[in-house]
Amino acid sequence: MGATKLNCTGECMFVVNKKASRANSFNFVCDYVLIGDDTGPIDGARINANEQLYAVLFYEKRHFISLIVKKPTPYAISLVFRNRADYDDVLALLEMTASEIRFSRQDFKISSYANRIIDKLRDGVELAIMDAVDKSNVTVCPECGVEVQPGALYCMECGAEL
Repeated sequence: MGATKLNCTGECMFVVNKKASRANSFNFVCDYVLIGDDTGPIDGARINANEQLYAVLFYEKRHFISLIVKKPTPYAISLVFRNRADYDDVLALLEMTASEIRFSRQDFKISSYANRIIDKLRDGVELAIMDAVDKSNVTVCPECGVEVQPGALYCMECGAEL
């Protein structure tokens, strides 16, 4: 991927280390993501997407993206977009740039989940990142009680026919 610069048409809030500021530009150059404001690049917002990023969590209903950065020390970058088009564009460019990173759909608890992941990374524990699940669509096996995918014919745990 070459260089791509995206200027936000709406407001975007950028939060790193509990410090909030406005972001209005996103530069994608090779494997790097550089987030900026009116004065230039924002401190702590230059990331090698395939070497420093651990995961990208996103919540479509609130136009929220959380970048979990693993190196040099774990921290989170949170992006909240007022404009849906800006959110969609940045997420799409992130997916192209960070091709080796896990992207995970989340719900309204995205910040607390990101913080728990960061705490584990600081302790040296790597986690499997899970997508949020809409419990109204989950089926339970009548034999063993394990949750199974909707529409599954057999339980992957005990083999019972559903």
